[in-house]
Formats: sequence, structure tokens, C-alpha cells
Amino acid sequence: MKNTFNRLASVVKYVRLQLNLEQQTVANETGVSLRTIQNIEAGKSVNASSLFAYLDFLGLLKNMLSNLPNPDNLTPMERLKATPKRRQRASQRTKKKDNSNHIVENTTEFNWGDEQ
Repeated sequence: MKNTFNRLASVVKYVRLQLNLEQQTVANETGVSLRTIQNIEAGKSVNASSLFAYLDFLGLLKNMLSNLPNPDNLTPMERLKATPKRRQRASQRTKKKDNSNHIVENTTEFNWGDEQ
């Protein structure tokens, strides 16, 4: 993940410099703090909405999103495969009610002397 942040940091800094923009200008235009812009360009982890605002301002967000699959265009079989399977309980105990409305676990009958 560190390499991903570093790569993204290099790209956004490169694009900002190509657009001849100061970090403070980007901060003012995006509403993201100067410190956050510096953190993004340093490859540090930041709030996703701040990162997306910066990427959108630089014109990079649309390109990134275009590479993601569109869930609206999935076939029914692809949707089914993408649906996570439901986990089953580790153990299921059957319970039954006795006449006094108390819940009693369904266990084998115990007789005195069987405890060996």
C-alpha cells in the first residue's frame, strides 16, 4: 500500500507542477487544507474525500473512475458471483419450550449413575 501512495503522490505532484499551480492555490480552490495537500504529495494517508477533491481538481479522478467496473452493466450471473456467500453459524443448538414457558436446551436424558 505504501508504494501505491508514493506512486499517487508522484503523479499528483507532477500534474500540479505541469499545470503550474502552487500548493496553496490548490488548497484554496479545492477547500482542502494546505497541510493535507502536502501530505498527499508526501505519500501519507489522508481522508478519502480530501484525496478525491484534489484528484478531481487535477482532472485525474474521472480517468481513475473510468477504469473501474460499472455495477449497473453487470449481467445477472456476474452479480450473483459478486454477492458474498452467507456464513453459517459455527454450531446450532435446537431449543424447545417446556410447559412452563422456559426455554430448555435439547439434551440427552440424564439418569443417576450414568455420570461415569
